[in-house]
Amino acid sequence: MRAIRTGRRGGDRGAAAVEYLAFFPLFLVVLLVCLEAYVSLVTVERIDGATRTGARVASMSGVASGRAAARGSMPGWLNRYTIRFETTQAGGVRCVVRAKVPLLWPGIPFDVAVIRRVEMPMG
Repeated sequence: MRAIRTGRRGGDRGAAAVEYLAFFPLFLVVLLVCLEAYVSLVTVERIDGATRTGARVASMSGVASGRAAARGSMPGWLNRYTIRFETTQAGGVRCVVRAKVPLLWPGIPFDVAVIRRVEMPMG
């Protein structure tokens, strides 16, 4: 008696695993690009908030208090930033915060700096 063969051949075994392994690196690259975009957007949001806080406090309490407030508003994971205060011609104060977006992949040429400026009248 002859054995009945099913529709599958022996050569097709593991084809799904091979296809999965072929697309896995592409999936990882897309995932890491999305994470880097998220970190960039959060960096912009945090710097914007720190700049507004620094300018608001400096306009009411002086530049030293504004600098301390802006530093206190910066997140701990954001290490590379500068905070600068200037006086405007109208007698107000301008807070300028510049920070580098942190990299998830060390060694890639993604050197982006975020700069935010906020002016407030004194008083």
